Amino acid sequence: MGNCHTVNKAAVAANHHQRGGSDESPLDVKITETFIPSSIENDNFQIPIKTFTPTTTTTRAVAFFIHGGIFALGDMHSHPTIANALSQLGLVVITASFRNGEEAPHATNVTMTDLNDVVDYCLRTYPDLPFGLVGSSSGGFFAIHLSQTLQHSSNKRGGVAFCIPICPVADPFKRASYLRSSISGSAQSEGYNAVHTPEQSKFILEKQLSFWQSDECMLEASESTRSNTKNVPTLLIIGSADKNVPFDVTNEVQGWATRTIVIGGMGHELCDEIVRDGGYCCYLPDIERFLEHCLREEE
Repeated sequence: MGNCHTVNKAAVAANHHQRGGSDESPLDVKITETFIPSSIENDNFQIPIKTFTPTTTTTRAVAFFIHGGIFALGDMHSHPTIANALSQLGLVVITASFRNGEEAPHATNVTMTDLNDVVDYCLRTYPDLPFGLVGSSSGGFFAIHLSQTLQHSSNKRGGVAFCIPICPVADPFKRASYLRSSISGSAQSEGYNAVHTPEQSKFILEKQLSFWQSDECMLEASESTRSNTKNVPTLLIIGSADKNVPFDVTNEVQGWATRTIVIGGMGHELCDEIVRDGGYCCYLPDIERFLEHCLREEE
């Protein structure tokens, strides 16, 4: 495959800070940044990598946290409260500014190559730790997809130890169908209880299609999330009032996930930042209990 244009992240970074994103880390988390080369032949792209390392707790596993952004936006700085919180639970958390959207559409396979390159980096750098996948929104799709399609053995510990998709766009075609219904004004009559405005839906659909480009591609890609063929322990976290990812977008995953957490009254904000001091709205205790179960079986 030939050269691919480098994604311009400037606008994304500006949007990240406008939304209140913060790169500040707790005192018990160390953050470092580096680059890894793309494995695509004749491609000079360097994938930016960010690592969150716990400094005061025992390191339990390494997790590749795949950011969201409508399959077109976001970068390694996205969702910092989630990355920091996962690290405080004892995970080495790796995030990356992989290429996607209109500059690296699905048909080029650039996005999946970048993601696999980061997985390889995680496994080479932390060969003795269990390896897991976490994904936010569109990143949740990629996390599930990778958990079911990775061809190589994870590391000395074996396969993928866990997968945690948070409000994942598990079925891109179903999400596109919902957005089209919202644009036409028929979504509520079709049974959706939390609906975006037509303007918001149009923006999201345009960004999503800049990556997928066709319904056929979305339908084909969704096949990888319909069953847990690799038996990867999976914790699905969704909100009952999510206007971005309605229930039917995650129906198949709900059917096979090891555990599904539905947080009442919450929407897509769940996959952008941790709700601190939010009682049942904070899902960190659920993640910690799930990790204890998964990693105990790894021992």
